[in-house]
Amino acid sequence: MRIARRELLLGDAHRSAHAARLASLGCADDAELALGIRAGRFDDRTDEVVAAVRASVVDKLTVANPRHLASPP
Repeated sequence: MRIARRELLLGDAHRSAHAARLASLGCADDAELALGIRAGRFDDRTDEVVAAVRASVVDKLTVANPRHLASPP
């Protein structure tokens, strides 16, 4: 129930932010980003790609299990 609640609260904002990150890299979707990474299309934009992927992972963890974002003791 908590995951569903977080998804309802955050899902639209996360989807919009993810779409904007992909667009800034010139990608329509995750598959295009993955293919571009494999092909070396972003070799000169590594920092941007890492930041976009990291932000997406944080968004997903925020919904699925925010405890994983806490620093280890």
